[in-house]
Amino acid sequence: MDHDHTSAPVSIPDQPAPTKLRYSSIDTLRGFALLGILVPNIWFFAWPMQSYKDSTVLSESSWNALAHSIMWIGFDSKFRFLFAMLFGAGVIVYASKYEHPDKRTPIATGASLWYLRCAILLGFGLIHAYLFWYGDILTMYAIAGLTLLWWIRRVPVKLQMTIGVVLYMLGMGLMLGLSYLQVLGEQQGQQNEFQFMSAAAQIDAYTGTWGDAFKSRFLTTLVIQLFFLPFYMPTLWGIMTLGMALMRTRVLTGERTIRWYLFAASIAFAIGIPLTWAWFNWQQGAETKAQITFRHVFVEPAGVSLAFGYAMCIIAISKISLFKIITIPLAAVGRMALTNYFAHTLLCTTFFYGYGLGYFAKIEYPELWIVVACVWAFNICFSMLWLRFFRMGPFEWVWRCLTYRQLVPIR
Repeated sequence: MDHDHTSAPVSIPDQPAPTKLRYSSIDTLRGFALLGILVPNIWFFAWPMQSYKDSTVLSESSWNALAHSIMWIGFDSKFRFLFAMLFGAGVIVYASKYEHPDKRTPIATGASLWYLRCAILLGFGLIHAYLFWYGDILTMYAIAGLTLLWWIRRVPVKLQMTIGVVLYMLGMGLMLGLSYLQVLGEQQGQQNEFQFMSAAAQIDAYTGTWGDAFKSRFLTTLVIQLFFLPFYMPTLWGIMTLGMALMRTRVLTGERTIRWYLFAASIAFAIGIPLTWAWFNWQQGAETKAQITFRHVFVEPAGVSLAFGYAMCIIAISKISLFKIITIPLAAVGRMALTNYFAHTLLCTTFFYGYGLGYFAKIEYPELWIVVACVWAFNICFSMLWLRFFRMGPFEWVWRCLTYRQLVPIR
């Protein structure tokens, strides 16, 4: 395994496409995002959905309240943003294999492989969501890739940035409209929660058999995909389009100076920290469930600057040899992001659900941080060990074999 984590891209064999460029800054940032996304996700693995917005669902422990604050301020929406941004950047990396002057494969073939690649990812996402965990994000990414991203990748960069912002704001407007309807419904005394999504029903389902969990998960996933996904998709398109623009301007590839990245991070933090703190205090002042839902929408735009600051910091340290002890493990995790994402689900559902060890709704903070740390340790150790012998993660290999319809070398 190559441990050189400078900013220059490294060409490695990729079959049957001619070349694949790997950027250590992107791998490192993807690994950082993969580990960070577990902090908000662990609430959904371990507790009923309602605990995500109300830490007192399990108890009124001060540790739960503190962890809730840390999650909202430092993690929620920030790592979703990073993941979506990197998926958009990945479109540019993928397309470059077919648009390079010395290409051997026509761009039409690249387009067909892209759509096949996204269709396979959609299959992965649906299996993941319905059979294992309703919090799946792969389905949304696959739909985004199938619908807009391939065609918008080549518009001028400035226009691309403008389109990204417009799509993002459109998505936020749709989410606000949906939340406002919930506010009106609550004012009129209407029920806003599906009965099967109550905390008690989830505890019964996820501490029971696999069949019990499947019934609850199936309905929850169906509701998310039918009612939430269409409203959130423009936001996702917007973030991914911005990721493409940042990739094309060489920001995400680590080709600016360290001073540039640190300066950009300081500006982003100067804006993002007070903005996120102000939003959190405003959110805490909500008195009804509908108000909480309405104000929750603003966590996305409030967290954009902070997420960008994280990205600039990680790219900066990926350029500094002194931090290789951090960036090498993160890059290994990032190279196996799909495998590690599935590992989160397999490890956490086995630990928490009734058909596993059965700790659902039983572990509170600070002990829950130990679970997070153990999953992180597994991601890092497994990734570094696996990549000593193989080119890519096992699920990455399966995805590539299905895309190219042949066995791709993995050793």
